[in-house]
Amino acid sequence: MDLDKLERIIKNEKWEELIGFFDAINEDYLKTVEKYDLFRISFYTWYVMAEWGRLSPKLEKCLNQAENILLDAFKIATEKYSNDGDYLWFYGYLISVFPEHFVSVYSDYLKAENTGKQMLNVASQMQYTLAIIFNEKFSEKDVLESGKKDLENIFDKSTEVYNYFIEMIELIESENKK
Repeated sequence: MDLDKLERIIKNEKWEELIGFFDAINEDYLKTVEKYDLFRISFYTWYVMAEWGRLSPKLEKCLNQAENILLDAFKIATEKYSNDGDYLWFYGYLISVFPEHFVSVYSDYLKAENTGKQMLNVASQMQYTLAIIFNEKFSEKDVLESGKKDLENIFDKSTEVYNYFIEMIELIESENKK
């Protein structure tokens, strides 16, 4: 499956194509992808829901598909990587920022939000740089630079997921300069 194509479809807001693309992603497929591709799929589905929400009935099917894919990917990632720093940081961030997308897993908004924060805390205690940055808004330049390098090792620089997290780190940097 071409995740770069998925990214282009989302960037260009081609919802009919996105529905078709999402139709091809099922739990069996998600079980076969490597960790960082699973993360990318999770990010793109999370991003679609976070960015466009329930703006129109036309998007409703797309958003329902996105949520189902995100939750399936999260379940698979949890089974495979629950003690992994990448997993704890990445999903901890997604859950803590938009817990409403994980309510069906955790039964309520606050429980989901707290779980995301706990995941970030555990990854921070593991000295996982990206969790330290996003959990504690850590401002030391060497930590921020290390986080950027970690992102390069996880996600290709040309991807939207990489750009999103780099923008978040740069936002933290700029807030610290004030």
